[in-house]
Amino acid sequence: MSGRATGVIMVAAGVVALVVGLIVLFVVVPARAQFPDDVDRMRFYEGDLALMLDAEALAAMDLANVFMRDVPVTIDRSIETIEVDGGKALVSDESVVNGPNGPILGSADVYAIDRKTMESIDNFTDDDRVIDRDGLVVGFPIGTEAKDYTGFNGDTLEPNTISFVGEDEREGLDTYTFTAASGPDVITDPELLALFPSELPKAVIEGLIPALDLPAETVAGLAEVLPALPDPVPLAYTYSYETNYWVEPDSGVLVDYDKLESRSVAVTVGDQTLPVAEVMRLQYAQTAASVADAADDATDARNDLFWQGTVLPYALLAGGAVVLILGFILLRRPSAP
Repeated sequence: MSGRATGVIMVAAGVVALVVGLIVLFVVVPARAQFPDDVDRMRFYEGDLALMLDAEALAAMDLANVFMRDVPVTIDRSIETIEVDGGKALVSDESVVNGPNGPILGSADVYAIDRKTMESIDNFTDDDRVIDRDGLVVGFPIGTEAKDYTGFNGDTLEPNTISFVGEDEREGLDTYTFTAASGPDVITDPELLALFPSELPKAVIEGLIPALDLPAETVAGLAEVLPALPDPVPLAYTYSYETNYWVEPDSGVLVDYDKLESRSVAVTVGDQTLPVAEVMRLQYAQTAASVADAADDATDARNDLFWQGTVLPYALLAGGAVVLILGFILLRRPSAP
């Protein structure tokens, strides 16, 4: 084969490598840098249900056993991609709180999200389970930044701030640490309110007071306001929480997580909602084994992004450029006589 023919082949090969490299860099990589279409992820937590109103005991007027206390719990959480449409995804997020004798609480939510920003979007499907939310709902974006994000408080149905607070290490990975906290804020989610009585007769409230372990000043305050309230007394509920997140920023994988949440019964006096006593207090953290699994997921995702997003396209571009230059050199050489 002549040098000119070899040069033509090399120029053609170089052009192909450059084009493929550009396609990988500007088409394939951005398409990969988003919430995957095949997520089926489990995370596990353990903690303590320090207090929870037992609705069955209350209905039976078993006031001595109206609260569950200091119950060790485990929590199983699953996140799964149900459907994708371009840059949009339908995602399920299910959790079960288990006590020693079986499930205590459960939730099953479905969100429509932007696969890049991970923020909630309008429902793009005919699935009527989709919950309307704002901000982040099932995780952080690939390429998480050191900045504050907007999340969502499912109890109050209001956005909340997820604050960036610094960097930390988890399972050998450098992570960004975020926190979120709020409350006490009035609960407005109907499903949560259904867990607790919406009203109680004054006589029942008076009988419950000894079981609430209230400070003396709170008992005195209740004794003062109860006569002015209607009978039965309408009840409201408030929610407070503190959450910590550890996120591997390149992959956006949530490596570790813990939360303290408290719900309290409240009465409305005039234009004020006054929390009276806790009716639920739950604290939990991700298990060590689950943190290790999450770290493995983050490492795998980060490595895939590195090889596919950096090594492959730039190797193609660099190799294509070298082959192209060599091909032009061969084409410019004088033909043999």
